[in-house]
Amino acid sequence: MKLAFLGCGYVANMYRLTLAMHPELELVAVADQERSRAENMARLTGARCYPDLDAILADPDIELVVNLTTPLSHYETTRRCLEAGKHVYTEKPLAMDLALMLCSAPCTLMSEAAQTLWKAVREARVGTVRLVYAEMEDGMVPRAPVRAWINEAGTPWPYVNEFETGCTVEHAGYVLTWLVAIFGRAVSVTAFADTLLEDKVPGQLLAPAADYTVACIKFASGVVVRMTNGIYAEHDHRLRLFGDEGVLCVTDPRSDRSPVSVQRYYALRRRRALLPWKKKLPLLAPPDRKQIVKYRGSQSRDFCRLIADMAQAAGEGRSPYMGARFALHITELTLACQNAARLAEEGKMPYRMSSDPGELKPLAWAG
Repeated sequence: MKLAFLGCGYVANMYRLTLAMHPELELVAVADQERSRAENMARLTGARCYPDLDAILADPDIELVVNLTTPLSHYETTRRCLEAGKHVYTEKPLAMDLALMLCSAPCTLMSEAAQTLWKAVREARVGTVRLVYAEMEDGMVPRAPVRAWINEAGTPWPYVNEFETGCTVEHAGYVLTWLVAIFGRAVSVTAFADTLLEDKVPGQLLAPAADYTVACIKFASGVVVRMTNGIYAEHDHRLRLFGDEGVLCVTDPRSDRSPVSVQRYYALRRRRALLPWKKKLPLLAPPDRKQIVKYRGSQSRDFCRLIADMAQAAGEGRSPYMGARFALHITELTLACQNAARLAEEGKMPYRMSSDPGELKPLAWAG
């Protein structure tokens, strides 16, 4: 499958490095509004440097466009690619509104950690799960040396765009994709959003975006999720599933091979308490398990896994593992949390979900 990268900014480097894990994918073209970034990516990969999106769409050899533009551009650029007959894999989110439809990052649901957790839930390792705490707290990012965050390709982290987009849009998908797959359709969201720090970039006025959100999400299956997203409180990426008999915990859902542990209850006099130790579960792994390419940053994952699945699905005439309906549901959930203040003013909180993700099944190698 011949690919093109549309956008050669910070995250494109992570796709570049993990692309080598998938020989069935061939990067043949790159383009970026900043010509120098596209030229640099072309030099690093051997791909052709195209002047713009029009040139990519005019090339009949390009079958799939990896859309790595900024979130505000996702809908328009993705729509144009689809209209030109190209498959599309878009960086998260699918768009900044719901007038859309296809496959979207993140693809960590296909990871060893996610599939291991899912199997533990199916096997009732902690009994029936009724409550989930999902933390996506990244620490005090606005006061971190973000100007020095430069990746292996020499591209700086786009901190202004990240702050103006909002941490919920950027990060909620890492846990929402897992929870929707495991527990099914979400039916309602009650959320709160606020901006705690206005001066994220000293001396520069930024477009307003919530830097802290907390949401309670009710699923049709009866499970209740409390999710937080923020860049102010201490770093905490734990995902905890509370069951009748204990707790399942994932240290960091953003990493493909994050530890997954189980901690069970025991009787202590007149009360019930959790055992003081946790048991690590052996991570499931596909038979063709690949070594994750190392790159700078706190995350360790195969960015191209779902792109490879899309390429395989195109050849087999089937739907990709995480398709349009699923992406739409995750996008609607994310935006309900991000836009909680506006929705509350409009009298739409609690927010009633309108999309349906369909049913996802565990990957074949995860049983």
